[in-house]
Amino acid sequence: MNLPPYILFPELRTGGLLLREVKPDDIPHLLEILTYDGKSVETLDQGVEIIRKIDQNYREGESVNWIIEELETNQLIGFVGYYRGFENGFGEIGFVLKEAFRGKGFMSQSLQLAVDFGINRMWLRQVRAFTKPDNEKAIAVLERNGFVSDYKPEGKYLEFVYFG
Repeated sequence: MNLPPYILFPELRTGGLLLREVKPDDIPHLLEILTYDGKSVETLDQGVEIIRKIDQNYREGESVNWIIEELETNQLIGFVGYYRGFENGFGEIGFVLKEAFRGKGFMSQSLQLAVDFGINRMWLRQVRAFTKPDNEKAIAVLERNGFVSDYKPEGKYLEFVYFG
């Protein structure tokens, strides 16, 4: 398997989007969507700490997390990435966009890039995503992009699976 960390952080492009490594200067522009282990940030100091944790996870080979930059305006609009390690060839993907950029196809493009990278460059056998049953927009994005629900009504989250 070709897993993180990489000699050079992988940058991915499609149409008008760039998926790249998060830089310290990006943090103030992302506080509204920045989370770690389900906890949102409220201050710049918390944002710096979360980015430090994300970077540490990457250096330990447990994740790869991209910031999504809209190239026409150079706006930072969201995140997409793999979390929680890559045991047995599985990758768990997560994503979030700023509210103003939802419903415009940006996440589908970003998700396709990240999944393609996972399957074809990291050699993942399967990509998984988890979302709450009431997150209709995330469910729609996952289904539009080839993820199949492994519906478990007794759980707190729905699991979606993409097979390479």
